[in-house]
This record gives sequence, C-alpha cells and structure tokens, in this order.
Amino acid sequence: MGSLPQVLRLVIILIVLPLVGTVGFMMIEDWRFLDALYMSFITLSTVGYEVVHPLSDGGKVFVIVYLGVGFSFFFYSLTQIGEMAVKGDLQRLLGGRIMERQIKALEHHAILCGLGRMGRAIAHEMAAKGQKFVVIDRDPERVERARQEGWLCLRGDVSDDNVLKQAGIERARCLATVLPHDADNLFCVMSARLLNKELTLITRASNESAIDKLKRAGATRIVSPYTTGAVKISQLMIHPELEDFFEVFSDKNLDIDLTIVHVEKSSILCHKTLRELALMQKGVMVVGLRRKGQKLELPPPLDVPLEERDILIAAGKSTQLTALFARP
Repeated sequence: MGSLPQVLRLVIILIVLPLVGTVGFMMIEDWRFLDALYMSFITLSTVGYEVVHPLSDGGKVFVIVYLGVGFSFFFYSLTQIGEMAVKGDLQRLLGGRIMERQIKALEHHAILCGLGRMGRAIAHEMAAKGQKFVVIDRDPERVERARQEGWLCLRGDVSDDNVLKQAGIERARCLATVLPHDADNLFCVMSARLLNKELTLITRASNESAIDKLKRAGATRIVSPYTTGAVKISQLMIHPELEDFFEVFSDKNLDIDLTIVHVEKSSILCHKTLRELALMQKGVMVVGLRRKGQKLELPPPLDVPLEERDILIAAGKSTQLTALFARP
C-alpha cells in the first residue's frame, strides 16, 4: 500500500463519494449545493446531526443505499491512509518523489550499481568527499538503508535501461558496477555503454575470464579485488614500510587525497608550466601527467607548458585540492 497509484485511488474515493451524495441530494430533493454537500458528509461519517430538510420517500431510499454502499468505501480509504501514515509509507512515498526530482536535477554525477559490502564502502567514501552520486540496487532493505544515510538511490535492475535513465545516465560522468556476479556486471556495462558512449565505466571482475568480455562490452576500467589485493600483499611482503604510504590515503584523520585534474581551455593551468604554477607552495604535489594519446609521465616535467585536455594526478589535503581544482 505504498505506491503512488494506490494512494491516488484512495484519495479519489474520498473525493468522489461526497460528490455522488451531493449530486444525489440535489437531484432527488432539489436542495442547494451547500445543504446537499453537508448532508453527504454527515451521512458518510454517521455523526448523527439533524437533517437540514425533511426527506421525501425517494430521499430516504437514496440515504439507505448511499449509506450502505458509501460508508464501507469511505472508512476503508480513511483507514488505509491512516495506516500508511502510521507505518511511514506515506512519508517514504513523498520522500521518493522528492528524491526523483533531485536526481533529475543532477549533472556530471556518478552512478553506483550495487549496495553490497563493496558498494556501501564506496558510497560512504563518495559521500565523505562530497561527491554527487546515485546508487541503484534491487534489494528494498538496502535501498531503505541508503535513503536513511541520505544518499540518492533507486530500486531496480541495473541492466534495465529505464532504471539507468532515471538515474540520469545521459548526464552522468561515470558509472561503477560492483555487483557480486560477473554476468550481472557485464549486462550493466553493456546497457550503460549503449546509453552513453562517452561515459567512464568502472566495474569489478571476480574471475580473470570475465575481464576480456568486460573490455569488449565497453568497460573503461576493470578492478579485480583478488588481483589488486594480491599485488598489495606481495608489495608489503617485500617492502613492509609501504604500509605507511598506503595508510596516508586511507586514514580519514589525515585528510590526504589523490585527485584527477583535467586541464581545460579556461583553466588557470592552461599554457603554464608546473614550475610557474608553484603548486607545491600551495600544499599540492603533482605526481603524474598524461598528455592526449600518450602514456602517463611519472614524475611530470616541470618546464613543459600544460595544454588543453592534459590530465594531472595531484596529491594533497582534500580542502586544498577542492579549492584549487574544483569544477565551476
């Protein structure tokens, strides 16, 4: 009893029943509108007030039929709406409509498909960094918990084009799918790529055999938790001191972050060298540079002017990165 059509049906019943009674009293008894409307309400509510005018035999028959039929429908509708209000269904429905409008207003946002353990961890990280994102999951309990967290979310199948469109995939900048099964991630990637050719698509892969299929389906980046974890563990086995470096970017208390900066024509970075920008003096370190069609340069050259569509990898405090490189 929580969908919008059901609520509309109940409201329509509560409106139509008094109107039917009003028209009936006006036609049978020739009463004026206000008297007929008043008589309709006191009949349906059975409050027992005195009738405004004596009833004819036809009017008495109409009251018997009207009260016998209308009373049950009238109180059923009132009871159902009251029950919805007590359970919070009505509030969730109204909140869902507000959330739909908020999602329609989003642009250049991220879409996260799947709210399992990895999905929730990603969503918490995105929310902590103030990123705009929409989450999609088919599990109603997960969706309800996400709404309690204050995240914009939709309940549905991530391979459904209509659900992806509701999430604003045409206006999104990236989509990540972290569903537990590779087949589900594959269908999601295929659907998303067909809807937005320019979208950055990030997906997880549990099996090595799925990686090639995901690439051919249009995935931009593929993350294998097992492979990534194995590489990190092997690095720590060889160089245990690297843990301190990894902790710098995972410790929330340090407020250190990595970010990707796209050099745009109107940006203050365009046509300037890293030496001229002196970002180190502002607490930001550029660790990498990727020029269009070229490989990532580590470390980046200091005396080469930056051009439009270059990409920088910068590290520093989150507040400083946001202040320097936030999109307008």
